[in-house]
Amino acid sequence: MRRLVIALLLAAAATAGPALAQSTDDAMQRAFVEAMQQLRAGNFERAEGVLRDLLKRTGSPRVKLELARVLYLEGKDAEAKALFKEVSMQSDTPWRVRDNIAPFVRSIEERSGYLKLGVTIVSDSNPRNLAPQEEFTIGNLRVTPTEAPKKMNGLRYSVQGWRPFHGSSRAGGYLSASYADYPGHQLDRITADLGVLKPLSSSGRVRGKAGVEFGTFGGKRLYHFPYLALDSILKQTQSARLTGEVKLGKVKFADFGYLDANYLSVSASVAKAVSTTASMSLAATLEHSQAREDPYSYVGWQLGPSVDLFWPSSLYLVRARASLGGRRYKAVDPLFGERRSDSTQRLELTLGNKQWRWRDSRISLVASSSATVRTSVSTATASSTCRSQLNRGEDIMDKANYLTAREVDVLRLLARGHTYSRIGDELGVSLHTVASHAKNIYRKLGVRSARAAVWRALELGLT
Repeated sequence: MRRLVIALLLAAAATAGPALAQSTDDAMQRAFVEAMQQLRAGNFERAEGVLRDLLKRTGSPRVKLELARVLYLEGKDAEAKALFKEVSMQSDTPWRVRDNIAPFVRSIEERSGYLKLGVTIVSDSNPRNLAPQEEFTIGNLRVTPTEAPKKMNGLRYSVQGWRPFHGSSRAGGYLSASYADYPGHQLDRITADLGVLKPLSSSGRVRGKAGVEFGTFGGKRLYHFPYLALDSILKQTQSARLTGEVKLGKVKFADFGYLDANYLSVSASVAKAVSTTASMSLAATLEHSQAREDPYSYVGWQLGPSVDLFWPSSLYLVRARASLGGRRYKAVDPLFGERRSDSTQRLELTLGNKQWRWRDSRISLVASSSATVRTSVSTATASSTCRSQLNRGEDIMDKANYLTAREVDVLRLLARGHTYSRIGDELGVSLHTVASHAKNIYRKLGVRSARAAVWRALELGLT
């Protein structure tokens, strides 16, 4: 009898198991539907409670996403972002779901701030950004840079940051910086842009910025650029966006005072989604730089078209971006003997895939090529300039004969393109002493800049 009772109980349990499971699933489904109804009705607190209770009973990504959405609408950004990230980082989450999560995360980061880090493996065939030509001619003189471009491999670290001010979700501070790390430290480069931003209209479409850009090269300060800027969303539709920016400031160079300039730029960009798998953009910039010396003042332009393509079948993304630009200088360069006119071209291709990810970061391959072309210096122009200068050279030669041995050393290093800081390091003297020598050289040679001094020295055969 005892065995019969046990057998009946086991049979009853086996029969009731699926029914109980079905009952549990039905209850959870009803709870989920109720949460969605409460969400649509705007009863966020009730929807949150129901979804939290569901999450205790199931680890469903759908429940996590709906709870994250409710928390986002309630302004509970930290917990909402954590849930969105948790689902996005799961390896089996479809890419379309990740794409839908991304706008929520961006919105939360705009409200609460963010700090994003990136690392790029760099192979650079011209890390010094030297001109492609290995030599150029002035009159009968042939000048060769001390170093030709050499390919180098390194790492580039980047950081992007935004932090709203306390009590304000719209005004805040921003940071964008990168560090190029090459072997030996001599070519290491830091560039940074930081400042504060504040909306100037109720819609937030017009914003004012005050910031500073600066750069270093080889561990030494190269330039800094304090500026004011005004940017605006000029027009926006569901598939297109037009923006503009005006920026002005003063660029100051550490060892090249003659390059210090008042700078103004006006730019505009338009982006348009052509289809669900293609988009296009175009950026244009006009700039004016008034340097301390006219030969280094210029007006310039830049045009940058871009195309983004996506293949849903293979999940590949391709971006092709080009940049064309030019600068026309204001006066004759005392070194080259004519007014410079530069043109630049750059092409960049990026290949990515929706499945190329590490945790919550995307991985992509980037290849770029750039070139700067300067107007060539004709022999006739340089020679005639040289003759006209030498016609008044008697008194200059007399003054040049009084150059001290140390001043000649400084002049020769200037001719090699060394900065004041590097000259000081090589000669074992302070930056102030180098500047003093340079001032005496300018006075004795009758010039007002390092370039003009080098040109005059070439004329007189002093280097």
